[in-house]
Amino acid sequence: MTSMRQSLENIMTGDQWPTLLGVEELENQVNLSLEVGANLHWLKGHFPAQPVLPGVVQTHWAAQLAQHFFATATAPRRIDNLKFQNVVLPPQQCTLQLVANADTTSIHFRYMDPATPGHIFSEGKLIFRE
Repeated sequence: MTSMRQSLENIMTGDQWPTLLGVEELENQVNLSLEVGANLHWLKGHFPAQPVLPGVVQTHWAAQLAQHFFATATAPRRIDNLKFQNVVLPPQQCTLQLVANADTTSIHFRYMDPATPGHIFSEGKLIFRE
């Protein structure tokens, strides 16, 4: 196991994070394979009959993981072009794609269904510096 993956697994612990299935690191891009399980803390009460992963949680995960992979010193200043296109209903595997611009002032994130090409759950642009 690589040290980057081990440090990532140290961050993504407990019932507040999805299960990490895999990591692919490319130049200015990271693809994370995730399993959103039915026992996540964030699903309790959101909604009792059919749990849905809240959009704010998706955004939080993307920001935290972007900071981890691209060593941004601060939290995002703002989020642009935020779109929630399809709900994440656990259990659900998804791919979180993080793509940094050349100077890492902004990072685009996209949650996708790996089983259905073109099926996007959510996406947005995290702005770290102006």
